[in-house]
Amino acid sequence: MTVWQRRVRLLIAIGAVAFAVVLALAFKRRVPPQAAVSVARSDPKAIVESTKALTVRNNRDREEIRINYDKLLTYADGSSKILGVTVVTERDGGRTFTITGREGEIRDRESNVSLTGNVEITSSDGMKIRTEHATYAEGDGIVHAPGPAEFARGRTTGSGVGLTYDKNHDLLTIAERVLVQMAPDGAGSGRLRIDAGTAQFDRAAKTIRFEGTLKAVRDTETVAADTGTAHLSEDEQRMELLELRGNARVSPAQQQPGDLQLLQGRDIDIRYGSDGQTIENSKVTGDSVIQLAGEGGTAGRQITAAVIDVTLAPDGRTPTALVATDGVQLSMPATKDAPARRISAQSMESQGEAGKGLTRAHFVGGVQFRERGPEDERVARAAVLDVLLGAQASSIDEARFAGAVRFEQADLRATAAAARYVIAGDVLELTGRDQSGGPPHLENDQIAIDATRLDVVLGGPKVKATGAVKSVIRPVKNDAPRGSGKTQASKFPSMLKQDQPVNVTADGMDYDGTASRALYSGHAQLWQGETTLKGDSISLDDKVGDLSAVAAATRTLLVQENKDKKERAASTATAKDFKYEESLHRATYTGEAHVNGPQGDMTAAKIELYLKDSGDELERLEAYDGTILRELSHRKTTGDRLTYFSADERYVVTGAPVTVVDECGRETTGRTLTFYKTTDRIIVDGNEQVRTQTKGKSNCP
Repeated sequence: MTVWQRRVRLLIAIGAVAFAVVLALAFKRRVPPQAAVSVARSDPKAIVESTKALTVRNNRDREEIRINYDKLLTYADGSSKILGVTVVTERDGGRTFTITGREGEIRDRESNVSLTGNVEITSSDGMKIRTEHATYAEGDGIVHAPGPAEFARGRTTGSGVGLTYDKNHDLLTIAERVLVQMAPDGAGSGRLRIDAGTAQFDRAAKTIRFEGTLKAVRDTETVAADTGTAHLSEDEQRMELLELRGNARVSPAQQQPGDLQLLQGRDIDIRYGSDGQTIENSKVTGDSVIQLAGEGGTAGRQITAAVIDVTLAPDGRTPTALVATDGVQLSMPATKDAPARRISAQSMESQGEAGKGLTRAHFVGGVQFRERGPEDERVARAAVLDVLLGAQASSIDEARFAGAVRFEQADLRATAAAARYVIAGDVLELTGRDQSGGPPHLENDQIAIDATRLDVVLGGPKVKATGAVKSVIRPVKNDAPRGSGKTQASKFPSMLKQDQPVNVTADGMDYDGTASRALYSGHAQLWQGETTLKGDSISLDDKVGDLSAVAAATRTLLVQENKDKKERAASTATAKDFKYEESLHRATYTGEAHVNGPQGDMTAAKIELYLKDSGDELERLEAYDGTILRELSHRKTTGDRLTYFSADERYVVTGAPVTVVDECGRETTGRTLTFYKTTDRIIVDGNEQVRTQTKGKSNCP
């Protein structure tokens, strides 16, 4: 048997055995199959339903989104519904966001998720958002919650309607009915409530932007504006800066006198202290107004400007520094103790301290100081003004002006390079030469005064002038009757003309405007035309017309009748004291008196000149004690008392004895001598004699 035959026989045998095995199995008794377990469906429309599942979507080597759910229902259109869903996604930087809800839907291959029922969004850094319905699109990383929603992180909570959260940019937006609250640190008071139309919380920039009538309320103040931006601390637990834009306003709830009562302007930037509650600084821009509380909560001082920057004490109420620029105006209402005041300038800087408030202020540029009393108004203008403020900035204690100072009150006007106004004493001090080189100057309808320094009590006025004093006393044309309350006209001594000004110079001067009296001291000199008066001091009362001087020297022009012709002749006089009494028309020279005029050259202990009503004509002259008269005819008369009558040019001399020595050396004596200048006639002791009593030899040719 060949080899191939043996191989065929082996294959046939193996096939027969296999066939036998198949037949045996075919005829073996069968076991009935078990029945399939039935699963109860949640939704008959679902084609696939699964429970306790996890869906993960990766982007290359990074997990993009993870979805856990209690149950998953899949429908024929490719959409899915999930129950008890948790979505976990990660933001660049490692921050994780978890979104949970009672029910949700997944679309577009797990990239879009819609959640309904007790939806909560939580970030790994503590941000929580709650709402009833939300959608999440992984493509743009944005959560949309169209209905009411709440959010919270630390002490900051909020709510509103229509919430959007961009997890890629960490941006939370609320579309309407915004309410944000910030609790105080610890158990203290000071919760902040902010209401607005819309809000956008930019967590990367640490800001919350509010629009649509912002109102922020704390137990210490109320803040309002059209829009606003809150700048938060790094941990987002404190507000560091609040920017208010459009109709901005800050109204503190409680104020003591001098505290901040109102901040108002187009825009306000409020900077808070380290506690995030106490206002530390505020900057107001555009029609800015700051108001400080007065007594009993009444309106107090008000400052307006284009821009105001104010710093507060640690109590958050008391201003301690303030800078205002462009069109500054400080207004102080009238009180029972002070008139209303207003200061205008281009800029203002003010400083103070805690517990006292603003204590001083510096104004620059076109300064105008205005003080309105019940009867008159005072106005001062200068380039610069510094003021000292009273307690809690309730009043002005002192004002210092510099640069082209001009002061006005009723008919009073003053100019100087510098001025100091002391409110309590009602005193104005004028010093320094102005730009033109002129000294301090003061004037009213009665007098004008120039001096190195002028101290003025404004209520009079009363003026003390020192250094190179020069004054001009003006005749005031006013016929108001005395007692009418109107200003009376100045009345000069009759020896001066009533319609011409009187000039006076001296080293110093004291002027009382109420009494219309002036006292000049030190090298004093008064003059009007050719009438002069010099002395160590001169006193002039221009209410009654009295005049006096110490160490006096006068020169006047008196009308002298000579041969039926009236002429003016100079009369000069000196004495230790001089006094003119207008009521008597009497000029009195006392102490080594010396008068030289048309009536002769006369010396005596006292000499009195009685003038006629016109003031420029001599009516009579009286000389007392040690009288000596020298006439142009070289006649010399001595006696105790001499009386001269200008009407008939008659001299009456008495003494023990009276002596007359004529030009020829002849001497006539007696107890009473009467002689006439024009007729050369002498009456001795009542007996008319003509050179009948003679001693010595005649020197006449």
